[in-house]
Amino acid sequence: MSRIKANLLLPTLLLMCWSPVSSGAQDNLVTVDVPNAKETDCTAINKSGVVAGYYVDSKGVNHGFALIQKSFKFFDVPRAQATFVYGINDLNQAVGWYTDSGFITHGFLYNAGKVTTLDPPGATLTNAWSINNSGTIVGTFVDGGGVHHGFTYSQGAYTTYNAPNAILTAITGINTAGQIVGFYDDSSGNQHGFALMNGKFSSFEYPGATDTLATRVNDSVKIVGYDGADGLGPFSGYIESGGVFTTVNFPASLDTRVLGLNKAGTVVGRYTDLNSVVHGYMGTP
Repeated sequence: MSRIKANLLLPTLLLMCWSPVSSGAQDNLVTVDVPNAKETDCTAINKSGVVAGYYVDSKGVNHGFALIQKSFKFFDVPRAQATFVYGINDLNQAVGWYTDSGFITHGFLYNAGKVTTLDPPGATLTNAWSINNSGTIVGTFVDGGGVHHGFTYSQGAYTTYNAPNAILTAITGINTAGQIVGFYDDSSGNQHGFALMNGKFSSFEYPGATDTLATRVNDSVKIVGYDGADGLGPFSGYIESGGVFTTVNFPASLDTRVLGLNKAGTVVGRYTDLNSVVHGYMGTP
């Protein structure tokens, strides 16, 4: 049975003044497309190079997948209307979310062939974004009042997180050390990346961007995500390391998002081509 811990209001916001930027398109990124898919999104990659994600079939239905040694394996939560795989750890445990027959969205954990539904108490919608090697899961849920909160789930207990003065909080990544990244919306609707490390909550923005979203952090404390002029895009991806941002843009694309990162620095994500078709990609910028 799940237990819920007391809501934790994150401490006073610290603003990281990270400004150095290097930019440009990366020619060593390669397209990843599920055969016959209308859309492919690569969302996570582990140390063995297993890529997780989801795709949209010809009927517009979403399914999960794993790309293992150049071979696709497909996955659907039983009886789900749609399945989205968003995180995978080095033990090949995967998390994501699915829509049930009543069109309610639940988080899930996939472990050794077993699917466990994840819903913090009172949740009307749950997204499980990431899982580390200790089995701690992070994500977002919506309460009965329509407010989005971040959460962690560990050893049967949920803990809720809210960024200071935020109207929405999403936790999207966690590394082996338990360091967390995500994003939040302020009262004006602008999005900011954040990191929760060693008990300190820090907000950051890609230099010059109106909206910044952080999606993953690896064990070298490299942070990835995407940024843009507004929350609807178009976006450019980024990698942050040691206070330096590197822009990631797939060649000849309208929009690029970095969604996953492993220990070796290989990134995965999605890009929109010049015909407005969404593809997955992977590589080392």
